[in-house]
Amino acid sequence: MNTLKRIKELLDERKWSMYKLAKLSGISQSTLSNLFIRNNDPSISTLEDICKAFGITLSQFFANEGELVYLTKEQSEILEKWSTLSPDQKSALMKLLN
Repeated sequence: MNTLKRIKELLDERKWSMYKLAKLSGISQSTLSNLFIRNNDPSISTLEDICKAFGITLSQFFANEGELVYLTKEQSEILEKWSTLSPDQKSALMKLLN
């Protein structure tokens, strides 16, 4: 897997700038930029910080579409609460998220 391509995909999905990722991950913007300029893969610790900023686990980062992945506690909690919502509440929440 191309980790830089995956990071770019996640940035694009969220409509985030490199600056926002730097702020949320605690990684300097210059470090992130240098990864892309030099086409270097991030270290595991850097990638863990990036994943935390995106709110995903390392396994979710590396998972191919349709693969089973483990959810974070927060993600599991959201899914549990989702199942208790009415159809109207689900619709309203999806509108808010979009």
